[in-house]
Amino acid sequence: MVNYIVLYKIRKRVKKILKDKISEGELATTKTSCIGCLADDISWEIYYLMKQKEEEG
Repeated sequence: MVNYIVLYKIRKRVKKILKDKISEGELATTKTSCIGCLADDISWEIYYLMKQKEEEG
């Protein structure tokens, strides 16, 4: 079962990190890039890594 609350918290934090990196010029963006989409992808990866670690430990 997917814990959407944890996923939302991860997504929120990832999105903030990405916005900070962009504002500092550490991450290149284009007019068509979607920060929310990138944050979603990264959030799901982090979520599944956490879930896998939880199941192993």
